[in-house]
Amino acid sequence: MRHFGTLNFLRACFSPPSFSDILGPLLRYRAMDHRYYEVFRQASQEAFYQAVNNPEDELYDIVWDLFETAVIEPGEIFDSDFRNQNQFRYSINSGVTLEFFPGPSYFRRRVEPNPYEDDSDAAGIHMQFSILPCMSCLFSVGFRVWGRPERIAFKGLWRQHRKLLSDTFRRAQPMVFTAATFPSVDYASTLEDMFDNYFSVRDSEHFIELQYSFAQFDEIDNVQNFMVYMAFLYHSIKDQCQQKRNRADYWSGRVRDFYSGYPPNLPAPLPCVEMTITSDTE
Repeated sequence: MRHFGTLNFLRACFSPPSFSDILGPLLRYRAMDHRYYEVFRQASQEAFYQAVNNPEDELYDIVWDLFETAVIEPGEIFDSDFRNQNQFRYSINSGVTLEFFPGPSYFRRRVEPNPYEDDSDAAGIHMQFSILPCMSCLFSVGFRVWGRPERIAFKGLWRQHRKLLSDTFRRAQPMVFTAATFPSVDYASTLEDMFDNYFSVRDSEHFIELQYSFAQFDEIDNVQNFMVYMAFLYHSIKDQCQQKRNRADYWSGRVRDFYSGYPPNLPAPLPCVEMTITSDTE
């Protein structure tokens, strides 16, 4: 189940929140978090649909507060109109993923799949938040590159700004996933080797994803910081593809300014593996 939409459509009377506006409700939820975690673990597709669309649902505010904190606010550090300049979409299967990707103008004169015309899952660059009931981590955020032009742009940024991107990845501690299997990538000893090896092979899927998983609401500060780093990549690759301009140094400067010159080093994310649920009646 996948839907396009706008935040104004999905959340009536929506106004841009501040960090304190968002964290206030989350702090209240922490006192009740164990019950909510269990509700998320047992949620059906219909339950997730209600959580995204129904303001009366008990999970609605929690889901949207997490999405705003993890995806929208980091994006707005680089573009105050981020939510209106990019397209919102959500999908529901065993869990739910809420994401932003570029608006329609980005895909004009584009040979690659166009999500507005061919209902493609691939949308070039994606900023995502997911709730994963069947996974040990329960929550994850991530940045996804899914498209040939975006992979080429990412490869170019890696080669031209290796030190800058290496420093970003060292601080962000992402888990890296590809659609195809590349042993040289999967078994690389360092993140630098992983990206070197990935960009040296042919990837017919043009897909790479950087994730940060977490299990509890009180880890949201690390999550938000991770997505600031991912928003830097999002805007750098978007500029390269749309305007043919390399502005990685400019966007990196915005990161440094936001952190007053001291971007944080994040702890490694939790492993995120599929959970096996056994029946008591066996």
